[in-house]
Amino acid sequence: MEKNKKAITKLLLYNVINSVASSSYSPFLSFIGAALGLPGYLLGIISTSGTFFTNISQYISSLSRKNPKSLILFGNILKSLALIALFVLTTQGPLYTLFVALIMVGSGISGLGLSLLMELHSRTSRSVILSRIYFYSSLASLPIIVLGGLYLEYNTLLVKYVFLLSAFISLLSTFIVINVNYSEDYNKNNGIWINKEDYVKLKKFFLFNLLYMITWSFAWPLFPLAQVYIFHMNTFQVAIINIISLGSTILLQRYFGYFIAKHTKLSLFIGRFTNTFFALAYAISPNVEGIYLANVLGGVANSINNVGYFSYLVDNSKDKRAAIGTYSVIMGFSALIGGEIGGITYDFLEPKYGYSIIRKLFLFTAIARASAASLFLLL
Repeated sequence: MEKNKKAITKLLLYNVINSVASSSYSPFLSFIGAALGLPGYLLGIISTSGTFFTNISQYISSLSRKNPKSLILFGNILKSLALIALFVLTTQGPLYTLFVALIMVGSGISGLGLSLLMELHSRTSRSVILSRIYFYSSLASLPIIVLGGLYLEYNTLLVKYVFLLSAFISLLSTFIVINVNYSEDYNKNNGIWINKEDYVKLKKFFLFNLLYMITWSFAWPLFPLAQVYIFHMNTFQVAIINIISLGSTILLQRYFGYFIAKHTKLSLFIGRFTNTFFALAYAISPNVEGIYLANVLGGVANSINNVGYFSYLVDNSKDKRAAIGTYSVIMGFSALIGGEIGGITYDFLEPKYGYSIIRKLFLFTAIARASAASLFLLL
C-alpha cells in the first residue's frame, strides 16, 4: 500500500510537470496557425492532431508490448525533438503543421505509458484517484496559461522560445517515473485488437463515440478562424477562455470523480451534451464576453472527459491495453474525418459567403452535437 501511494505521488508530479509544459503552448497552437494564415484543411490537421496523432500513436505503441516506462521515455524524446525543430521553423506553415503532428505523436506514445501506469496504481479507487491527479494538473496549468497568453499577446512568434523550454522540461520529467513499479506482464499474449467478449460489452460505446467525435471535431478548425476573423481576439483572450474552462474544471473535478463513480452512464451523456454550448456560443454570441460565459460550463465537460470515458472503458474490458488501443483508433480517425470535413467545408464556402459562414457552421455543429450526445442515454 505504501509503495502504491509513492507511485501515485510520482505519477501525480509527472503529470503536473508535463501539463504545465504543454499548457505553455498547446492552447495557442491552432490560434497561431490561423494567425499565420493557414488554410482550413491544415487547421483541420492541427486542431485534431491532439486526438488523431496522439491516439493512433497510442494504438501502434500498444502493439509493441513495451514496458510503459520505455514508452514514456521514447515518447518524450520524440516530442522534445519536434519542439526543438519548431523553435527554428515556427513560421513555415506546412512544416509547422508537420512538427505539431510529431509533438502529438510523442505525446501519444508517452501518454499510453502513463495511462498504463495510472491504470495499475489507481485500481483501489479509480475515479477518485484519477480525478485528484487531473485536479492538481489543472490547477498548476492555470498561471502558465495566463503567462503564456500575456507573453504572446503582441507577438505570437515568440512562442518559439516556449517550444524550446518545454522540450527540455518534458525530457527531464521522464526521470520522475523511471522507478515506478509496473508488475503487470506487459509482454503477455493479449490481442492487438479488442476481443469478442469485450467488443460485445463496448460496441455501443465505440459506435456512439465515433459518431459524436465527427460532430465534435467538425468545429475544431473553425474555433481559431472565428477567434481571428470574427472576434479579432489575441492570445491573452484565448488564454482567458482556457482559464475559465480550467478554473471551472478545478472546482468541479473532485465532485465529478464521485458523481462518475455512482452515475457513470448519465455522466457520459452530460459530458458530451455540454460541448453543444461552446459551438452555440460561437454561433450567436455578439462579443468575446459571450464566449467567456459559455466556457464556465467547461468544467463539466472536462471533468467527465478526463475520467469518465477512460473509467467506463477499462472497467468494462478484460484486455485493457487492447480496449484502450481500439478506442484510441476509433476516436483518432473520427476526429481527423470531422476536422478535415470542417476545414474543407470552410475553404469551399468562405470565398462565396465570406467569414459570416463560420457562424452558420457553428450553429449546424451545435445541433449535430446535441443529437449525437443523446445516443449516450442508450448505453
